[in-house]
Amino acid sequence: MRSGALAIFWFRASIRLFNSMLDSNSETLRRVLKADLHLASFNSSCWSAQVSNVFNRLQGSAIVKQKMLRANQVPMQGFICNFRFRYLKVRREANYSCPRAVNKKAVTYHKWCGSSESSPRSSPFSIPSYLYKDLDKHVLRNFSRFRLLAHHLRVESCKWHGGSSICDKCECGEVQDEKHVLFFCKCAEVCELRMRYKCFLKECLTLRVFAPSSSEFIPFLTCHHSITDFEINAFLNQDSYRLLKSVSDLVSIFDTG
Repeated sequence: MRSGALAIFWFRASIRLFNSMLDSNSETLRRVLKADLHLASFNSSCWSAQVSNVFNRLQGSAIVKQKMLRANQVPMQGFICNFRFRYLKVRREANYSCPRAVNKKAVTYHKWCGSSESSPRSSPFSIPSYLYKDLDKHVLRNFSRFRLLAHHLRVESCKWHGGSSICDKCECGEVQDEKHVLFFCKCAEVCELRMRYKCFLKECLTLRVFAPSSSEFIPFLTCHHSITDFEINAFLNQDSYRLLKSVSDLVSIFDTG
């Protein structure tokens, strides 16, 4: 599960839509829904089948799926509580894992990209603030792709294209993942990008290693520098337009191959 918070909102909207269709005044709409529910028994690509499959790993899933496929109202509160329990279980497991050691999307998202670990534990389901900003669609899409690990970095692309996950744009010999391209990659294009945003990077308290004692800005971190999971998470959860734009430009660099 890459983003438990967004998944909860999405599935809740799906269940609300289903329940409202059952109560619709439109006879045609109700017939279309029932026809789709009938298809679900032998066609996994239809909407009802895909939504009902969400319940597979939840407690009491058989009862909820049965209600849905029989065109009965799905109890919203029980569903959300159940889903939250599963999401918190994933968070607890991720707390004790290292993204580079296990190479699981749920762990990488939670440790590096998810809701800031400094936020209250009682509110892990808030929608990221950048989604409320008036952003260019390209910037919003690229930043979302980076956070949700839907990019073309080799740590992901090697899974479907094959080959190595080692960065092919520099000679560091490191895995080309989010941490590497943000801070360590020595590729000329990436270093040029960091130079364009050097004022922003120098202002980041956790990343003052880019500009050590002198005023000279170094556009990459060397291998002896250590960046913690907490610092990566804090960096990516800043409420800053310059962060969004710089990460979007970074994604575009690696989209070109």
